[in-house]
Amino acid sequence: MMRLSISILATLLLCSCGSGKVGKIERRIGERIDACKPGDSCTIRISDVTDFSWDKMYAFTHNATQDQIDKALGTSFPDYVEFTKRLVFLKDGKIVYREDTPSNIESLVNREVIFDIRETEVYKAYTAEDAVFRGWKEKFNNGSEKDVYYRLGQIK
Repeated sequence: MMRLSISILATLLLCSCGSGKVGKIERRIGERIDACKPGDSCTIRISDVTDFSWDKMYAFTHNATQDQIDKALGTSFPDYVEFTKRLVFLKDGKIVYREDTPSNIESLVNREVIFDIRETEVYKAYTAEDAVFRGWKEKFNNGSEKDVYYRLGQIK
């Protein structure tokens, strides 16, 4: 009976990995990109889609470990969940907002935002001044109109 319960729980966890909704900030970024006319340059300032004060933002990939996150932030990250993408905003070294989004480690999640993080890294940090990006929308899953994600390339 115990083995069956564990199998059911594992199956439910695996099936739900990619079904998470994007968070408030990711949704706002997507809305801004959707509002841009095709072919036009689409500039996204993260400070324009946040409604709180912050001075540093960290975008973490789904494979960032608790230790990597703690070290990057310089503070303990509470309630760590494995295989979760996260945006963490700091003000004066303290976490003021976080957005944790379950990821699908095998595919993209509809309407997710992909930051310009190198494949060899698990996070990238931005200040409020340099968190300015060129944004665009791309399709996945054979180009279905409903399956899209957003890419952000930092403008330097």
